[in-house]
Amino acid sequence: MGTHDQIRLQLQRVDEILQFAESQLNSAKQVQGGDELKYDEAQQQLEQMNMQIERLLMSATPEQRDLLTRAQQQVHQMQNKMILGI
Repeated sequence: MGTHDQIRLQLQRVDEILQFAESQLNSAKQVQGGDELKYDEAQQQLEQMNMQIERLLMSATPEQRDLLTRAQQQVHQMQNKMILGI
């Protein structure tokens, strides 16, 4: 699979993980506190995604780098939200 396809799939996976993390964060904010295991899983997936993006950035074109950097910023923002619980 070429780098272009890898990046496209990675960006799609970023969206999926961000949605999962957002749902877990929202669930944790509710009175019952949500599912702690799923919350931890979401945090782990975000960190794994961050590392995968780092690897792809090394071989990406400038245009791809821009897309990956934006996706990485979204991952970082979600990680911060989950740490702060906001």
